[in-house]
Amino acid sequence: MKKKHVARIMALGLALTMLAGCGSKPAETGKSAAEGSKTEAEADAAQGGDAAEAENAEAETQKNSGEESTGEIPTINIGLRAGNSYVQACPDINADEHVLAFEERMGVDLDITLIQHDGFTEKLGMMLAQGDFPDVIAGDMPYTSVMSGAIENGLFMPLDDLLEEYGPNLMAQVPENVWDELRGPDGHIYAIGDFMSNTARRCTVIRGDLLEELGLDIPVTLDDYYNVLVAFKDAGVKYPYIGREKFKYSETFFAAYGVVPTTWQLNEEGQVVPAYLLPEMKEALAFYKKLYDEGLIDTESLTNNGTVRDQKAAAGDVGMMVVNISAAPGYNIALKENVPDGEWVCVSSPVNPNGGKHGYAAFTPTANVHYINAKCENPEEIIKFFDKMLDPDPDLQRFLTYGVEGEFYTVNEDGSVNLEIPTVSPNPFDVIPQFLRRVKDAGIDRATLNAMAGGPEAIEYYDTKAKDDILDYIQPINLESIASHPELSVEEDKQELFINYASKVMIGTESLDNFDKFVQEWMDRGGTEVIKEATEQYENGTAKIRE
Repeated sequence: MKKKHVARIMALGLALTMLAGCGSKPAETGKSAAEGSKTEAEADAAQGGDAAEAENAEAETQKNSGEESTGEIPTINIGLRAGNSYVQACPDINADEHVLAFEERMGVDLDITLIQHDGFTEKLGMMLAQGDFPDVIAGDMPYTSVMSGAIENGLFMPLDDLLEEYGPNLMAQVPENVWDELRGPDGHIYAIGDFMSNTARRCTVIRGDLLEELGLDIPVTLDDYYNVLVAFKDAGVKYPYIGREKFKYSETFFAAYGVVPTTWQLNEEGQVVPAYLLPEMKEALAFYKKLYDEGLIDTESLTNNGTVRDQKAAAGDVGMMVVNISAAPGYNIALKENVPDGEWVCVSSPVNPNGGKHGYAAFTPTANVHYINAKCENPEEIIKFFDKMLDPDPDLQRFLTYGVEGEFYTVNEDGSVNLEIPTVSPNPFDVIPQFLRRVKDAGIDRATLNAMAGGPEAIEYYDTKAKDDILDYIQPINLESIASHPELSVEEDKQELFINYASKVMIGTESLDNFDKFVQEWMDRGGTEVIKEATEQYENGTAKIRE
């Protein structure tokens, strides 16, 4: 393995207390540094003590596979989002033992640049504008403004021919609708990504242990939900319901009315409008205000970041919240450290009291995507790297799924796996299957979840009830009218005008009766042009349909 470069973290400092989370790989017992850098073929041959045999073994392996021996392990400079707490805690991610094990198994030398998760799009945009970015880089979808602009400016390489020649597993296993998502304006494929077999993403979780203790059933209607929250409060639950800043992961009751704020819907006139402009939004906001006034929702829900919310939940102080379905078992683990009998249960959104549609917004068919720098000299090595992640070899797939054997799992004689996931935070288990395994069916991690408390139940919910609780919507692409009026955005975190109004309504500093006034202000600021452009995209087929 070549000497690793220092990871370049695009953010201002990390907390020193996090740095204990990971370290460099210790020397392997019985192996010299030189021997530790050998490929598997070389290492097997070198155990007999003959370096020449090692070279011959490697040459024979490459000959049999039809490859020409170069004697070089390809180096891949890759920029990845630092969204993993363990990764963020590493003083040098390139020296981490799990990264080194991954490199050895995949036959590559990675030079990883980390891009901070918070403000990722803005930081990525700056890198691209400066023209200084790695050979392959994680990014947003090709139709987003930053990425589409980069494609049009020739910063990325079209991948069609490379995929045909070097990506047989990718072409065979990635669904066609995913490739369609990864095409640029010229019709060529510009990205490689994961794929979703099921577009269900989020759900509400409820403390099942509290329901049992209080003799309550799983809520179905909006009234049921309200009654459960009242019962939780009366039983002493500190935060019967909790949300996150800017109404993120707080959409339970928006979902009940079919007006999740991050979606676009058709109004009665057949126009494509942000869901937060529909009359049902007024009803939904009235319900949130009721919860706030009666002390049924954490009063800090508009300011809680993810860490703060999760700490409150782990302490056993929360009765209900919104999470990604795949994350539910992890919240069970954290809860049981403080409440041994505690259990989070996945539930569907409340039935729409008006008889209309309800549900959590459908997710995109792919989200974790990667682009190759147009200046990259060996793009075929990158394609082969991603393609190998879908290689059907069972031993490789077991490694990519569970990580390092002996640390996280053991294998029984019948090939079954005994998985032991550490309960520490940050968790080193996440490095290989979550951070480094870039191409996979990313809908839900069945293998891992099956080994976790509450995992099988989360999988069952994902495969059954979640499929019937998906809110379909229209997704316009790169609306120029919103680019010039960003406060009108529908994107999570960027809905400035709506969040400002909705927050004031919930805490009581703005009248709900001013809803029509809010809608009119949105229209007057350029919303008329936004709706016109979005509707035109829907009618001409440019807009995406999420379902």
